[in-house]
Amino acid sequence: MKRFVLSFIIIATVSCQKPVNHVSMPLMGTSVNLTMVCDTARAGAAAGAAFGEIERIERLMSPVRPESDVYRLNHEGAAGPVTVSRETCDLIKRSADISAETDGCFDITFAALEGLWNYKDKNFRPPSASAVAARLPLVGSKNMVFDPGHRAIFFARPGMKIGMGAIAKGYAVMKGVEALKAKGVKAGIVDAGGDLQVFGKKFFSPWVTGLRHPRKESILMTIELEDMDAVATSGDYERFVVRNGVRYHHIIDPRTGYPAKTFASVSVISKSAVLSDAFATAIFVMGLEKAREFLKRHGEIDVILIDEDLKLYVSRRLSDRITLLEKKKLEWL
Repeated sequence: MKRFVLSFIIIATVSCQKPVNHVSMPLMGTSVNLTMVCDTARAGAAAGAAFGEIERIERLMSPVRPESDVYRLNHEGAAGPVTVSRETCDLIKRSADISAETDGCFDITFAALEGLWNYKDKNFRPPSASAVAARLPLVGSKNMVFDPGHRAIFFARPGMKIGMGAIAKGYAVMKGVEALKAKGVKAGIVDAGGDLQVFGKKFFSPWVTGLRHPRKESILMTIELEDMDAVATSGDYERFVVRNGVRYHHIIDPRTGYPAKTFASVSVISKSAVLSDAFATAIFVMGLEKAREFLKRHGEIDVILIDEDLKLYVSRRLSDRITLLEKKKLEWL
């Protein structure tokens, strides 16, 4: 396993309080950060367990590691059923169910389109309409065939691929929290590139996280979090390129094959890191009006939505838990 460095901050004002330990490691294509309220001796073993669990999820679901279930499925899934781990099978099935529920706004088979939108290329140009149209028939979870009894998955169309990034990070965060709690850590945070979950209480104060302004290098607001709150944010400022005044970003609408033109940022707060992760992407794609209807069916989640004009839409239940750091027009949902 990759090595990590453990640091800690002693809260000296109250002698009975335990130190706050912070530790980071690069995993899952991002920086995974752990915060643990516990004695330092316990923190080392707990961090090792959490990082080990997150690295295990990466080995199962990475699209680039040849030993992973996702890599094998992407390379062999059209030739015949591919047997995968129970965890991978269950999470892919759950992804397909979320796709059906969101009318395809969330769909892990969007990965067939990824090669068309290479934002890292300094000479990037948007793909032609014909190139997008040629790949679009490869998108659709309905074209994945499941044999749950044998943990096998088959792609009905050659050329299909899946990408688990919009749900696997949330799953890894959840497993990281479970690992810390199993090691006796009573309170802390697991944060994987902005997808995070808190647990327990931070002494006598709530956990607080900041939401980035989508057009500035600053924090737009702070959010107080309660025990087991999970937060995930999808934004058009994370991976993007501007060409001829048009912002092309990495959140692709699986129904059209093009970057979604809806929001600048969507944050979802729930008690499930998996749902927060997946629903943040789904809501970003579906846009405001469909999001309003979706939220009526999902009272277990709260949202902070920022549209392309930077207008804010916030779940009313968050009214006493957010603090705006600059003046903004806001509508309560």
